[in-house]
Amino acid sequence: MAGQASDKKGQFIAQPSFDYSLNEESRLFDEGLDHGRLETSMDIVVFMRDRSGIHITIEEGQIAEAEELFGIVMEEQGLPEEYKDIFSLWLVSPLLELRLKRNHRPFYIVQQWDEFCSKYTDAKAQDITKDEPVLMFQRNVFFPKENEIEIDNEQVLGLLYHEAKYNVLEGRYILHSSDYHILAGIQALIQLGKYNSTDHVPATYRSVLHQYYPEHMYRRSSKPCLPFWSRAPPENCEEQLLESHQQITQVFDQVDIERNIAELYRRYLEVCRPYPFYGAAFFDCHIYKPQGKLSFLKRKENMECWTAISTDGVCVIEREKDEVLLAVPYVDLMWNYIEPQFDVDDDAFPCLMLQFLVVMEEEGGSEVTVTKLLQVFSRQAKHMDALIQSNVNRKKLASGKQGGDQVDGPVNLSDFASRVPNKLDKLCLQTFSTAGTGPGKVKH
Repeated sequence: MAGQASDKKGQFIAQPSFDYSLNEESRLFDEGLDHGRLETSMDIVVFMRDRSGIHITIEEGQIAEAEELFGIVMEEQGLPEEYKDIFSLWLVSPLLELRLKRNHRPFYIVQQWDEFCSKYTDAKAQDITKDEPVLMFQRNVFFPKENEIEIDNEQVLGLLYHEAKYNVLEGRYILHSSDYHILAGIQALIQLGKYNSTDHVPATYRSVLHQYYPEHMYRRSSKPCLPFWSRAPPENCEEQLLESHQQITQVFDQVDIERNIAELYRRYLEVCRPYPFYGAAFFDCHIYKPQGKLSFLKRKENMECWTAISTDGVCVIEREKDEVLLAVPYVDLMWNYIEPQFDVDDDAFPCLMLQFLVVMEEEGGSEVTVTKLLQVFSRQAKHMDALIQSNVNRKKLASGKQGGDQVDGPVNLSDFASRVPNKLDKLCLQTFSTAGTGPGKVKH
């Protein structure tokens, strides 16, 4: 936000989660402001994922609520009212991302951004000081992805396309290699036009691979001297991109691209949507690495991850190796939020316990259903807990079901994790029988 007034920081009291509510002290403070309205105007820029922005000059901008700003953006973008549930306003920075509720006042949240980053991230003080959020108009994390299928509005599809492309290039969406090439070809057709052998040669793409692929697809290993380094060698992406550009051009050879750009947006989204983390909110976290036979002699090592929480389930993604380790639908999941215990070094993390169903094969060949327990540590664990609870409540409301102990029900046979098989051998897990045998059972 540009042109902010010089109000003193720290006066707005809120909890920056996807579902937090203002407490009584905050409401009284806001009401006091309403009675003494500020007459100064404020310049605000709301950004889109395509790097464009809408400049808004608004009176009494310090007390402007997210709902008011959202309405202005919808009007400026010419988006029909029927699509309002697809998007929401977010405050986004390199360190923290917060979805705003309708009654939130962005100005006051920005005033406490340093405090939020200190409490909910592991960033160093100098990085927090430099961190500055922007207002972002992007996909609503509560919008079911199956409801996207019928969307035919070109502008709405374009906004969803640019956001999906951002998540692909940032390495948040971990896809099969073939899907990366398909997406790169679609993007090339949108940005470069139809393929022709004169203008489009491997050198054309080589210098701009970062615009079409996440870094792990084309970067060289940082440990070439280690033969046991597990990362596969980078693919020849420029050749693959050229071929994909050719193929998609043949499909649209007789089509006017500018007039049918919505179809290209739709095709891009159709590749992304089957993955379980599409449309998810991403949280920084870490988990324990599995230990060997001499684990009792070693200090537990951490694995830096993302926890991706969508309307359908939860994923855990290892960041160093760009690998999806776990994808669990809510029907197979139980969870519990654990407050950190006292630590003299003040290094204790809140924990989200994820317990999920697994079918295992016994020595005799028979199958048995057990539950596995994973500990996920994060400064934002409380927000993760709130978002999961909100999604589960919404699904129950939509289906008309009343509660229940979901994790001990039948194993879900849906295709939630069909594109990314779980890698349980790479997780530090505890195992329990569905009857509760073991150190304990998690309840929600």
